Amino acid sequence: MKQKRTAPLEVELKFRVDDPAIFAALSRPMTLGDFLLKPVGDGEHQHNVYYDTPDFRLRAQRYGLRVRTVGHSLIATLKGETLTEDGLHQRPEWEMPVDSDDPQRWSPGDVRDRAFALAGGAPLQPVLTIETLRRTVRVWRGSRCVADMALDEGVIYAGGREHLFHELEIELLPEGTRDDLDELGALLRQQFALHPDNLSKLARGLALLDEATPDVDETIQQVKGSAAMTVATERALVRPLALTILDRAAPATEPVHRRLLGLAAACYDAAWSSGVEGRERAARDMLLSVRIDDLDADQQALAAALAGMTRPRVRPQRDPAFIRLSVGDQNVALRLGAILRLAVALAEHGVTNLTVAHANGSVALTLATENDNVLEEVAARGDLWREHIGPITFACQEHHTLPPLPIEPLDPAYATLILTDGLQGGEPLAEGARRILRRTFERLLARLDAVEKDEDPEDVHDARVATRRLRASLQVVEGVFDPDLLRKLRRGLRQIARSLGAVRDYDVFLESVCAFRDRLPEERRTIMTPLIDAIGAARAPARERMLADLTSKRFERFLCQFAVFLTTPGAGVVDQSETGAPTRVRDFAGSAIWRRYEQWRAFDAVLDGAPDEVRHMARIAGKRLRYTLEFFADALGPNVNQALEPLMDLQETLGRLQDAVVARDHIRALGLTDDAGAQEYLAALDAEHDQLLAGFPRLWSKVDSVTYRRRLFEMIIRL
Repeated sequence: MKQKRTAPLEVELKFRVDDPAIFAALSRPMTLGDFLLKPVGDGEHQHNVYYDTPDFRLRAQRYGLRVRTVGHSLIATLKGETLTEDGLHQRPEWEMPVDSDDPQRWSPGDVRDRAFALAGGAPLQPVLTIETLRRTVRVWRGSRCVADMALDEGVIYAGGREHLFHELEIELLPEGTRDDLDELGALLRQQFALHPDNLSKLARGLALLDEATPDVDETIQQVKGSAAMTVATERALVRPLALTILDRAAPATEPVHRRLLGLAAACYDAAWSSGVEGRERAARDMLLSVRIDDLDADQQALAAALAGMTRPRVRPQRDPAFIRLSVGDQNVALRLGAILRLAVALAEHGVTNLTVAHANGSVALTLATENDNVLEEVAARGDLWREHIGPITFACQEHHTLPPLPIEPLDPAYATLILTDGLQGGEPLAEGARRILRRTFERLLARLDAVEKDEDPEDVHDARVATRRLRASLQVVEGVFDPDLLRKLRRGLRQIARSLGAVRDYDVFLESVCAFRDRLPEERRTIMTPLIDAIGAARAPARERMLADLTSKRFERFLCQFAVFLTTPGAGVVDQSETGAPTRVRDFAGSAIWRRYEQWRAFDAVLDGAPDEVRHMARIAGKRLRYTLEFFADALGPNVNQALEPLMDLQETLGRLQDAVVARDHIRALGLTDDAGAQEYLAALDAEHDQLLAGFPRLWSKVDSVTYRRRLFEMIIRL
């Protein structure tokens, strides 16, 4: 008797994820009960095509046939009838790799043979398409890898209609059990208030074909249709602004692209006029939910992608409408989206009249407003323009111009002055200081761009150092610039440093722990795994908070204010004739350097046997001295390195002592003081701590010596 073959059984939990913040949180490393969740890779784009006969014979027998393309690989999957209960999906499933998306060209195999039998000789043809961006999170329970969590966002295309979705699927792996799945699902529901989803993506697509899409977004219903478009025409705000900017800044734009921009802007106007919340999403969804006869699917998706770029935080790679576009159309979408983004900002602030001009390779917008706050808000929304079109400046009528951010490259003569001459003893301090501050500010901007990519922990370190240098430099020039202005700038820098510092502390801690692990015999290295994993899990939310700070509107405003100060000669300078403050570098540098040295040297009386907090204060005072020397380095001459080197050696030791203090605090906060690996690591820190303290007096004496003070004097008197 021939044994009957049993189909592999797919078991998974499905949840709807309606809140974007929850969707983002689920993609981060975390501990949930005794489950450890770790993201895997950077995500993948899946192109899914479902097939059936013209009279839907597979559907009638409760089967679904899918071909999924990821990169250059094609996988055909046949799914059987699904049993669902409270989000749990169980169904038979067969898979096989194929060389073509045409089922007629497939080689014999389980998927092909069963699908052809179900079709009964009728041809198999595409019936719907699903574009998905999938992020995978692997779930561990102890040493077992029990499940994969798939975070899917995408769009279903069926019958000329489209439906957006965000969902979570949890699929058991061979080492996982039903108990694992049930307990993990219960924890996720409890922690994130998730709702079970009993509909598969295929079911949603078939519902679109029946013109009965489940859970149709009420927002779409409020803005689509002729009435909404009539309102948009009668009360248009964004559309005329967008087309004005396009026609004056880029008159050679293709007519079809001009029409798509106008269409996206009109949908935004319609959403705005209807009073719905989330008008950016409403405008985009309207363009995806209504078939426009004289546009093809790619053109309509491009228009929808434009509407999505009006959000405060632009993330086109997470927009299903954008990711389905070709590379060429994506570039068009980014440029047109930059224009629409500016038009929305102008309309929101009541600016309906502006002039657009070209000057020195830059587009200049002059706004019919006298409100500087409006200028700053609109300039902040020029981020996409600067990145994908080029330089742009903004000005109020009869007001100063706000420079683009990041700051555009300096003209060659100015750049040469900065890079070769630096500060000179006889030049006015205010403008020389402004030049040095600008150089550091540009480094900060470059590092902040790198920080968002999270490719190298040193980027966070470099950005943090740049903020410290700026703060220290602003302290150096107290009395030269308006004190209220300096206080405001230092406060903004302190907030940046705090956000960066939380992540940097974890990076330093992790680097130290990994270095300690690598020194252990190979067979004992796994003892450090719990501590390393806990650090990674704790770093993730700190990084999210940092990114939220660095992409906030408040932060953009701060950068704009700082840029205005740095690029406007004379801005913020105190009237020297009234205060009597020195105006030249040589009249100011010596007293500033010596004051910092005396503040640092005062710790000599209390350092012997001092607690960690006092040594940390001495370290901060030493940093201020170092940054002051570096600020005036060009004016002081080549011998400045002889003053910096022993100071930096001392700072290195103080820094390692402070890193040990921070590491202890982190271990305590992570609840791992009793962990075996953490205890070994702390014992090693204690041994290093004693060695560092033993060598500390020798390093201190080099900077607290007559020779060192004479060296400082000699540099000062040569100014």
